[in-house]
Amino acid sequence: MRRRPILALALGLSALTPLSAREVAPPRLCRASAEAIDRLAAATMTQGSPGMIVEVARDGQVVFAGTYGLANIEHQIPVTRDTVFKIASITKTFTAALILSLAEDGTLNLDDRLSKHVPEFTQAKDVTIYQLLVHTSGIPDYAEDPAGEKTKSVAKTPAEMLAWIASLQPPRLFPPGTKWGYSNTNYALLGLVAERVGGKPLAELYRERLFAAAGTTALAIDDPTDVVPHRAQGYRRIKGAPGQFRNAAWIHPSIPGPAGALRGTADDLIRFSSALHGGRILKPESLKRLQAPGKLNDGRTTKLGMPEDWQKGLNSDYGPGLFIKPTRGGIRLGHSGDIDGFSTWMAYYPASKTTIVHMINSQSADMDTDAIEAAVFSGAAGPCME
Repeated sequence: MRRRPILALALGLSALTPLSAREVAPPRLCRASAEAIDRLAAATMTQGSPGMIVEVARDGQVVFAGTYGLANIEHQIPVTRDTVFKIASITKTFTAALILSLAEDGTLNLDDRLSKHVPEFTQAKDVTIYQLLVHTSGIPDYAEDPAGEKTKSVAKTPAEMLAWIASLQPPRLFPPGTKWGYSNTNYALLGLVAERVGGKPLAELYRERLFAAAGTTALAIDDPTDVVPHRAQGYRRIKGAPGQFRNAAWIHPSIPGPAGALRGTADDLIRFSSALHGGRILKPESLKRLQAPGKLNDGRTTKLGMPEDWQKGLNSDYGPGLFIKPTRGGIRLGHSGDIDGFSTWMAYYPASKTTIVHMINSQSADMDTDAIEAAVFSGAAGPCME
């Protein structure tokens, strides 16, 4: 496998080869930060990824775009800024924004019981829309059901997804609002609510209420029948064989759905982050709620309701579709994503209007997000800029 040279731009070689590692335009991230990100990318790819992209933007303008390795090994196609990745659970941020947009119309209220919109779901009567948004519903995660692994490549209708969710045992992990538990089920149900109150398929609602305002070009619910220019192939490392990969197992997009089925480019995520946090999608009060830590019934934030391992490992709260954490760059509003063949991350720092995105076409490697953050901010209040 040939890997794109990581330091090509820093060495002044970008004009000599189409495989140059990085594209930057003034203003730009300072050299020390850029080279630190290059080193992190190299280490990540050594873990087990054929390709990846890292982008940093300030106030919506890209100040660093590093592209590394291959989007497709078989055809030796390099990763570029046009490469389309599955974004996995970053989709939850989009779904949360969609729900808040619908709430602005008055078609739903975050305090609504789920039973108002999905009455046929047996656990719906004591769960609110808000509790689904911030993962305090207590409804178990269908992604943790071992039976689902056997049928994940088979398309499911919304009714079939609902029947699967209703069959999960135990039906409740804790009383709603008393604890926090990450569950893809919450967002599968929110997608169903959105379609019912919005009166349109989820794909249309995303397009009209989110993508249009952000000016994205490739964001869409993934569809196996689509011909997608620049689509990355997803891989997993072969154990005991460094640098060797297999095609990842395939999961039908109807399974992750509103919890994780979107695809797009890093540029698209930058555009969306700028539009969302810049107030072009939601009204000020809705945006404030999106960016605020979720609350338990007793008024404590979600962090204090998390299992101990999550609480120590993340040191984060969870708001609607976003992990919220104090960092060296100020408050971080972000979400990661992991799905067969792909690993992704998007974070926004309101203090400096900075967005960081990374996307990897492997499920065998994971970039150190705290290290990327340290490279970008370099001890300053904002990103290190030239």
